[in-house]
Amino acid sequence: MDADRRLVKALEAANDALQHLSMSSDFGTLDCTHIDRLLARVVDLPTEGNQRNSRRNLLVIRQWMITEGPGVVLLEVLGQLYWRLGELNGKQFEKFKTTMQTQQPYQTLISNQGAVTLVIQRIRYIQRSKSDACQDFLCELSDLTGMKVDSPMAEIERLRASSSSPFTPQSVQSMESTASQETGFIGLIKYVPSGSLLSGGIEQLLIDFYINGICPGRTLATGSNPYLSFLQLAKTCESTRYALLSLSASYIGEYLHSDKERYHQAELYYSTEALHALTRQISNGENYDAALATSMLLMHHDAVNNTDEMGLCWSCHANVYDIIPSELFNHHSDTALFIRSQLVLARTSQTASQLHNTRLHTLETQNWYEGTPPTDAQRICGILGLSPQLVFLVSSITSLATDNKAPMDSHRAMYAQLHESQLQSLRQWTTDVQGDAHEVMIATAEAFRLAALIYLRCRVYGLTRFHPTIMELNDALIQVILSLPVKGHLYTAIYPVWPLFIAAVTANSDKRDRLYQRVVPIREGDKNTLPSVLQRVSGLRIWLARQDSTQQCRAGWWDEMLQPSSSTSALPTNRLLCLG
Repeated sequence: MDADRRLVKALEAANDALQHLSMSSDFGTLDCTHIDRLLARVVDLPTEGNQRNSRRNLLVIRQWMITEGPGVVLLEVLGQLYWRLGELNGKQFEKFKTTMQTQQPYQTLISNQGAVTLVIQRIRYIQRSKSDACQDFLCELSDLTGMKVDSPMAEIERLRASSSSPFTPQSVQSMESTASQETGFIGLIKYVPSGSLLSGGIEQLLIDFYINGICPGRTLATGSNPYLSFLQLAKTCESTRYALLSLSASYIGEYLHSDKERYHQAELYYSTEALHALTRQISNGENYDAALATSMLLMHHDAVNNTDEMGLCWSCHANVYDIIPSELFNHHSDTALFIRSQLVLARTSQTASQLHNTRLHTLETQNWYEGTPPTDAQRICGILGLSPQLVFLVSSITSLATDNKAPMDSHRAMYAQLHESQLQSLRQWTTDVQGDAHEVMIATAEAFRLAALIYLRCRVYGLTRFHPTIMELNDALIQVILSLPVKGHLYTAIYPVWPLFIAAVTANSDKRDRLYQRVVPIREGDKNTLPSVLQRVSGLRIWLARQDSTQQCRAGWWDEMLQPSSSTSALPTNRLLCLG
């Protein structure tokens, strides 16, 4: 079943691309960002041992271009097909090609001489870019060392005259390996233990990985990291320990490839045991704080792993708050705020009709914000990147936009102006970190604030992305997002995914592609929720392109955008889009 679904998704991605390509008959206005990125990898295949899967997938694309024509690579124009094809096995890929060959738009594409010409031009462009970049760097080095650097043509002539290249394959491989070792882990995972460190058993290895690999990538506020505090709970609570081990196993399998199946089985075992232990724990009325920690870990696990449309949505783990008496847990804990925030942000991607037909969780309906200590209301939560007040305001905006009852309808404008005033005066703060980390946290919180202002004005006021105030806010938001790190020690899970979604759907195509290009390291890095968000936005490209630029205000356009009919890709019916 999963295999069939992967094939269907690949075919949908290809058809979306064909539809997009049909809008540019001569390819003169085509954005080649994703095409160039794939071509650069196809013509210069990776050699590192840890990129065997990527090399195999790229070889498949390369052979496809050779057998059916260079034009097939243009199907990557939306940046969706390559990773979909990477999910297929050999038989599925052959079935994919056979299905595509029966479609006239595909046949037209591969026989189009203009498509062939464009691909050749892009390869030559990549060739020049790499050559120019190398030459520029050599010139910079020559300024420092005083050594003379020959022109590219002189260097080519010199190499032609020599009998062999001065670099052996072994020396090149050695240089790459050394560079890789020095770089370390730059994604959300900051450390991976050696697979041979199993003397203490698999659980000890998973805990070591959780502490040193997962926890540092969750937040910049290392002194107040709930993920670390869960370790204490795990010592006395079976469900938390199992949930922690399951999450760890799901990530480590991506690195220790030789034991990937072993860790996958461990992941399934521990997640099942966590649910069983959690059920017993709640039934017995034991350790509710630990039960909430377990639910948060399981929600995290399912948000980044469980993409099966037939499976339960990651939001189901908020059900624990519907069961535990509200007076028996802290509504202002980081755990409660984390789960509540995931729901609040996800609701912004649902239509009013969907929300009216949804039974909200107790965590969403209770008036939790009034009891928030004033000193904490604007304090940035270390694992979210925004403050409780901003979470409350986003939730209120969604309610304001979707509540069509008479009392609310008559006072909608007044409440909207109140929320807008609160957003404009909101000053989020933190003392948990200093230096560069502090700057990143403040910028992240500001991205959320700007996104909330755009969301309010678009969803409640009906302002479109062509309105001057939205364009101005969008420029400011994109500037902040582009300034944030996407790799390295300052890149963590608080990266503002929801603001990026808001920015992408209210930007023009050029700015949207800049955002896409910026987050490539995240998308191709460790497990996270961004790929699903980018896929959702990509499905809206055609709908967004068809909007009337003369309309600066149009009531209900946000809900129209969220309709399944506005997307070229099928939207899951029972899974919320995780924007946290």
